[in-house]
Amino acid sequence: MARDLSAYLQDVLDACNSIQDVMSGVSLEDYRSTRAVRSAVEREFIIIGEALRRVRSLDETLFSSISNSRAIVDFRYPFRGRDGSPGTPLLLIS
Repeated sequence: MARDLSAYLQDVLDACNSIQDVMSGVSLEDYRSTRAVRSAVEREFIIIGEALRRVRSLDETLFSSISNSRAIVDFRYPFRGRDGSPGTPLLLIS
């Protein structure tokens, strides 16, 4: 069964909320030193990017109306290879 546009938009909202929940009370040092926290956040960014990629395929006008939509989709590539394979995490926080 094909998913509709609203399901992908809900995925974006859910992933954003999850990042906010995971990061609540987490310091930058905790983020840097705790692999489980980094992995959880990175996974949600992958979900956001993939969901917006699917939004683009369903409604280019809506996709274009989302601020920085192309950059958001591309942001998942440090975590996933462009071919969909696992990538090398490159998210560096200075």
